[in-house]
Amino acid sequence: MTTYISPELASQFHKFGSHTFIQKGGHFEHPDQISLGNSVFMRAPYVFNTVSPRAENSPKIVIGDGCQFNLGVSVIADNHIELERNVLIGPNVTLTDTSNNNRVLSGHMRIGEGSWIGANAIVKGPLTIGKGAVVKPNSVVTSNVPDYCVVAGDPAQITQIYLPDIGHWVDIPPHSEAEHFVNYRKQHPLLSICIPTYNRASHLEHCLTSIFSQIGTCDLVEVIVSDNASTDSTPALMNRYLELYPNLTYICNEENIGPDRNIYHVMNQANGKFVKLQGDDDFYVDGTLMPLIHVLHMHGDCGVVHINVRNGNGRVQVHEGMSAFLELTSIYATFITSTILRREELKRIKDPAHFIDSSFNQVYLQYAILMENPKFCIMNANMYTYAGISSDSYNFGEIIFRSYQSILSYFIDKGLTIDQLRSEKKRTLYEYAIPWYRRIIETRMIANVERFEDIYTEHYQDEPYYHEALAIIRSIQSPTSNLIDGE
Repeated sequence: MTTYISPELASQFHKFGSHTFIQKGGHFEHPDQISLGNSVFMRAPYVFNTVSPRAENSPKIVIGDGCQFNLGVSVIADNHIELERNVLIGPNVTLTDTSNNNRVLSGHMRIGEGSWIGANAIVKGPLTIGKGAVVKPNSVVTSNVPDYCVVAGDPAQITQIYLPDIGHWVDIPPHSEAEHFVNYRKQHPLLSICIPTYNRASHLEHCLTSIFSQIGTCDLVEVIVSDNASTDSTPALMNRYLELYPNLTYICNEENIGPDRNIYHVMNQANGKFVKLQGDDDFYVDGTLMPLIHVLHMHGDCGVVHINVRNGNGRVQVHEGMSAFLELTSIYATFITSTILRREELKRIKDPAHFIDSSFNQVYLQYAILMENPKFCIMNANMYTYAGISSDSYNFGEIIFRSYQSILSYFIDKGLTIDQLRSEKKRTLYEYAIPWYRRIIETRMIANVERFEDIYTEHYQDEPYYHEALAIIRSIQSPTSNLIDGE
């Protein structure tokens, strides 16, 4: 019968996460210097040695959530060793942040999220093993390993690299310059996160932190910020981040070109296989970006990927056709931070700026891509937290009733039908427009709802439910001014 360490021993650790199971039969030297995340599993025997305790209250060994250790593992930290989430360690592996028995007084070892260290491997010295990397069994690693590379041998050399543009791992011939392949990948990332921004430096910093705290310098992802001539501290903020992250690009427009054109502009700078729009006031939940990268790798043939933030069950569904896309996404296809487009299909759209002044041009782009490549993916995930910024820069009724419905109407007989449009028109009204109108009025949210009833009438007066919905709209108490200022 398998037994695990006692609660008394577990309480001595700097941190001992929930659902973490450590078999009896191993040894921890200075457990107060060791931090174990959630859902960590460790088979005995094992040895964890921090050599000498630190004076300050910070751990020398940090094991991230979901890490798994096979039997016979030795981890020796004279300075600092950190394993990010979901690292798999094979049997009889040795990890030490010193090399050749010389104690190193600076630097530390970091093993990236989702990496795998094979049986009998030795990793030594202050170095970094990148995210998604593989160390083959019996290898000896003494230098950095890039993200999503396979290394083997003594000393370990790169033998394979993942190239996103072709969607699979590529063998690196012996004696070839692996750096050439790494540099090629930097120019052809898997994902471009495109952030349009204007005068939101504090929110932009929060957004960037939520991204780079997860991807670091991983070259599978590039981040592009298009600054619409901000007058706040945005340029200074970006200069700080540019010094830290080579996978970040900053563009500052000479003049403000408007939000829709800034969105369009930043998308055109992308080099990734997929282009993801990102609101500067939407922030990634920790631990969500690497799963997204996995989904994009697995479904690289989809023209559109939609992140369904209303369902967090983690399921990924693949469907085909505009009708299915409309049914599954509805008005939420307007949410720019849920929008991911395959760049190859995006470049083929003949008139990509057709609805550029609608506030919803991204909806047009999604349906235009589905005309040529009907395959799409829905990823159910609670990926974001939100600043909750309201805006009166657009008219709520205009964009919901006029812009959204005009875009859908464009695709009638091109993949959508009149009946589907009428059904969506009613669903949008009752499930989105009226509830949000009520929320705006009752909470005095900053939003432009001028002529809401008039715009509704223009677009719905011929519908059989017109009077019923009109009564609901009129029952919502409105202040004297239709422009709610939040005061």
